[in-house]
Amino acid sequence: MKIYIATKLSYQREYKELRDLLIGDGHQITYDCSVHSSTKRESKERKQTIATDESFGVREAELLIVLLPGGRGTHVELGIAIGAGVPTLVVGEQFENGKECVFYEHPGAWRVDGLEWKKVVREAIREIHIKTALANRQ
Repeated sequence: MKIYIATKLSYQREYKELRDLLIGDGHQITYDCSVHSSTKRESKERKQTIATDESFGVREAELLIVLLPGGRGTHVELGIAIGAGVPTLVVGEQFENGKECVFYEHPGAWRVDGLEWKKVVREAIREIHIKTALANRQ
């Protein structure tokens, strides 16, 4: 399955752990955000390239995994996925000013507890894969 992982840049350890787990399970990562760090000091051209590559990676994915807590970019990626009809798995919790993002509850998203995320992600991917396969048969 082609998968895009969206999370905060400060969560690179968790990102890499999940990425490696998914690759080990035979999945393909559509864009590896660990190839860059913060873009604050990057040129306009480099920022445009990163934005284009990340957007393409989200749209090409068969599944978006949002590993919370997420940053601004994470939420943009979530919006791209919802708009493109990419199924989304939201893992964990994020509260900003005591509130969560309403789009975590979008009908195209599945919400799972992040405490045992390795096991939960594998089970959710299997369930999503089955549901997608069944829907495609109809």
